[in-house]
Amino acid sequence: MREVYLSNCEKVFLQKVISEGHRLDGRNYNESRKLEIAFGSEYGSCIVSLGETKVLAQVSCEVVQPKQIRPNEGILYINVEISPMAAPQFEANRQTDLTVYLNRLLEKCYKDSKCIDLESLCIVVEEKVWSLRVDIKVLNHEGNLIECASIATLASLAHFKRPDVTRSGDKVIIHTLIEKDPIPTVLYHYPVCIAFAIFSNDILVSDPSFIEESVCTSSSEEGGNKGGILVVGMNQYKELCLLDLMGAAIYNSNIVHKALINAADRCKEIVDLVKKTIVDDDTSRQKRVKKNFSDIITTEHMLSLSKRDLSICLKNYNVDDIEMSQDEEMEDDEDQKPEPSKYDVVPSLPQTAEIIAQKGASSWIEISSGSEED
Repeated sequence: MREVYLSNCEKVFLQKVISEGHRLDGRNYNESRKLEIAFGSEYGSCIVSLGETKVLAQVSCEVVQPKQIRPNEGILYINVEISPMAAPQFEANRQTDLTVYLNRLLEKCYKDSKCIDLESLCIVVEEKVWSLRVDIKVLNHEGNLIECASIATLASLAHFKRPDVTRSGDKVIIHTLIEKDPIPTVLYHYPVCIAFAIFSNDILVSDPSFIEESVCTSSSEEGGNKGGILVVGMNQYKELCLLDLMGAAIYNSNIVHKALINAADRCKEIVDLVKKTIVDDDTSRQKRVKKNFSDIITTEHMLSLSKRDLSICLKNYNVDDIEMSQDEEMEDDEDQKPEPSKYDVVPSLPQTAEIIAQKGASSWIEISSGSEED
């Protein structure tokens, strides 16, 4: 992975804007970007868009032998892939620290929290169980990958349905979707990872963009612990499932408590949206509506991966006030005429100028570096 360097001007400018209560895209501190969830034709296939950050998730299943330590439980495997499609600094077929970090957090949030009933995935004890694999592919990286990837993982698992199985003697028959209705995945609760960026040790910003993440992590690496990233995993019952601290969050308990309160409200909104989207998808499938990702692809989606200039959308100002202030300044400038200078610069030819001395003629000016003697 190639390093992405930010100039000191960008860092100082963003830190000053954040300290004054603004953000580059015009959002408030607790405001998140627009969240969109779309399902594909197969069960367990979805695309999640969090602003310009886009993630594709696909759940697949196969029959395998269980682990010896847990012979009556199925297996859940999560794999995150980041290719040059997401951002130009990533390399193909090469695992980075960010990939390992995302895998570790997602496995902690969904495997260690026991949100999936793994015993329901058992077919024959000590012989055959279902193995669920969640493949997550980052389509565009514009910050807050962990939150977008966790929403995609949750939506794909809740939407996935595995084939029904019938056992006759020693034989196990796996039925197709035409023969028998598929069985949905059993989820005890719905955990979601919420990410926050910390600036100046006490400013908490939710759903950080790529440049905000880069600035707060670089400030924490430089020393002083002025910035950092805080990831909170929480379900709809406000139960804490994951807590990952970095930088200033390790030494500031007040900022962690504030993040937990904000994450509880945000998690409930996300879970409600996921459930509502799944219900709408089931209703449309019962009506035999054709499902395909091509329905959600627009010109904006096709151009979202192109490199754009930094867009600044600061709010909390009024255009009329600015025009009035400019008019007042112009009136003041007309009232206060500038004092006549000793020389007037008059343009004569293109890219040339004449220096014409005013009346009163010129006089020599003596400049000495030493002090005058008495």
